[in-house]
Amino acid sequence: METEAPKDLMETLLDIAATFITPDWGELVARIPLLLLLLVVLYFGWTIRRYATAGPTRRAPTRLPPTTPEHVHMPGPSASPILVALGAGALFLGLVVGGLALWIGVAVLIITMLVWGREAVRDYDRLQPPAAVPAVIHPGPPPGVHLPGPSIRPLLASLGAFALMAGLVFGGWVLVVAAIFLTWTLIGWLGDFAAEYRKVEEADTTGHLENPEPKGWPVRWLQLFAVVFVVVGLFQLGILPTQGPGGAAGGPGASPGPTAGTSLPPGTITVVAKDIAFDTYEIEVPAGQPFAILLRNDDAAGVPHDVDIRDEGGAVLQDKPHTEGGQSQLYEYTPLDPGQYVFICSVHPIPAMTGTLIVR
Repeated sequence: METEAPKDLMETLLDIAATFITPDWGELVARIPLLLLLLVVLYFGWTIRRYATAGPTRRAPTRLPPTTPEHVHMPGPSASPILVALGAGALFLGLVVGGLALWIGVAVLIITMLVWGREAVRDYDRLQPPAAVPAVIHPGPPPGVHLPGPSIRPLLASLGAFALMAGLVFGGWVLVVAAIFLTWTLIGWLGDFAAEYRKVEEADTTGHLENPEPKGWPVRWLQLFAVVFVVVGLFQLGILPTQGPGGAAGGPGASPGPTAGTSLPPGTITVVAKDIAFDTYEIEVPAGQPFAILLRNDDAAGVPHDVDIRDEGGAVLQDKPHTEGGQSQLYEYTPLDPGQYVFICSVHPIPAMTGTLIVR
């Protein structure tokens, strides 16, 4: 019995030490919220004690109200930040719940922000108006320093680049007009640079560098390009007919696709392209056998599409010719090894015209 007591004591000590050496991590993680709650309670207790013991206690029976120095504006306390925080909380709650709660959260946040804004405006109106400062007329840059005047060309070039990107997406005549617009902008920018360079050459003899005449907005040219873009875009999207009745494109007498009236190979897969998007994004074909895809381009005339096969790295394995809008074309492909590939429109390589080709 005497030897059992030290043994039991040793096992108890080992069990206590094991809780620290090899703890139960799941139990510790489960107790983290309690530990955080304890830290929050201790922090609030410490904060309350600091406020309770802050400030002078023997100067007067009550605390002295603070006195704002002259010409120093000290706005009073405001509940608006708390209201806006509640409005933001209502908005986030609406994002989680959805439906009517989302619109209620948006309304609450807008109302609280308007209240805060109105309070800020009233506070601003009470400020002492600043003293009038005399206007300063700058005599100009120091000798030898050239400050070129403002130019609208960078903004026009940005519009041209945006138009070009849109043309690359939609293709057809939209791309042609976008390229013309960007070229016109860059040529105008080059002309401005040439005029500035000529002024620099004149300064070599006159000793004074002057800026060229400032360019105004080319309103008429911008209006012309805007009208052309709208008209071409309507034709491109098929909203306006490209030809009259009985025409070859867009009218009732449109000619059938090149595959009309011909028999299709067994197992031919039909892919429809409309609104610059494929109707399917996953195709499965047998491995080691040739296969065929019938592309039906339901977009307007002037919007070509195709179906190329690429590997997952983006390398082109089988390239196919374009199919014009309103036409259909049969694409025949050579056998592929088992795996996953990409079928994509090389004219519009965007997610809406990209899919997965599974070969089994």
